[in-house]
Amino acid sequence: MSEPWFSRLEKKITRISDQDYYPAFFSFEQLLVMASCLYQAGSGLRLKLYRSGLLKSKRLPCFVISIGNIMAGGVGKTPMTIYLAELLTKMGKRPVVISRGYKGNLKTGAGIVSNGETIFLDTDVAGDEPYMMARRKTFPVVVGKDRYTAGMLAIEQLNPDVIVLDDAFQHVKLERDLDILLFDHDRPLGNNRMLPAGRLRETPAMSKNRVHAIAFTRCPEKNNSGKDNSENQVKDIISQFDETPFFKTCHTPFLLQMLPREKTSDPVLCCPDILKDRKGLLFSGIANNKSFKYAAEELGVNVVDHIEFKDHYRYKKADILMIQKRAWEIGTDLIITTEKDWVKLGRDVKWSVDLAVIGIRITFENAQEFKNFIGSRLSGL
Repeated sequence: MSEPWFSRLEKKITRISDQDYYPAFFSFEQLLVMASCLYQAGSGLRLKLYRSGLLKSKRLPCFVISIGNIMAGGVGKTPMTIYLAELLTKMGKRPVVISRGYKGNLKTGAGIVSNGETIFLDTDVAGDEPYMMARRKTFPVVVGKDRYTAGMLAIEQLNPDVIVLDDAFQHVKLERDLDILLFDHDRPLGNNRMLPAGRLRETPAMSKNRVHAIAFTRCPEKNNSGKDNSENQVKDIISQFDETPFFKTCHTPFLLQMLPREKTSDPVLCCPDILKDRKGLLFSGIANNKSFKYAAEELGVNVVDHIEFKDHYRYKKADILMIQKRAWEIGTDLIITTEKDWVKLGRDVKWSVDLAVIGIRITFENAQEFKNFIGSRLSGL
């Protein structure tokens, strides 16, 4: 069966939005640029209406921190949210993470995914990222498209003193006390075009008055200057946000789980060296699939092939069979996926070879400086 036209169109737009280009007259790219102008005008008008008070924002009776970005796609918001929530817990606070629950089946209202100990909603209802965070069992997680409704549910039933909003920078209908904006170090502004001609939801000029701190993700190690080819862009962004504090972070991959072949029981923790020099077939459905390949290689995997799905993809039985068939065809002894993808896989799947699950941790270049910054903002709580 041929691929649906809308799926082909989506892939074409995604491919174009990732590229630097000068649109020719009467081209499809020129059409996208015109649509971007309309998108930018609409976004700017919406922000002006909120700033003027014609559109009203609501406030929760609790300190609110937002983690977000101005680029569509993966920049590491969920790992950063996990890092911040766990940091707040270590600082003696009672954080609750609130997520939109993208691709979850909770259509209206809000729901408690976890109280920090017990998980109440599965990935189909909660969405993959909230469920993934809930599995950590280190902080409560609530989902709801209306963040105010979700926040009130959290306050009434979980008694937080800090609420952390995952992916909420554009959700200006809810007021926040601290906005942390993330940029991918390697390509912080993409091709500098707004959606759909590029990946920008806002420009730095549109967003700078609402930002309290900036964090660059996926920064190269200090001793890996060969990969650091975006430093000029980073410096330019810092200058555009005036005196806003900024932090640099790395994405550190780790072996989260290893499920031996033909087993359906819960996986066990393994030494990460078990991945070194093994032939691996990767599969992933995240916003930045290429970053997953780099993570696997960083752990020493000899990547033979990588099957890529779109972000938030829901796996079907036919997909699992195809993945296993491909593993047999290329003679690999290891299948590897992401933590985000693993939470969507059925626990009754019997893998023909070992299945490894890779997670991502955020590592700050100066963790104490970030902790001090958060502490100063929370002073008085």
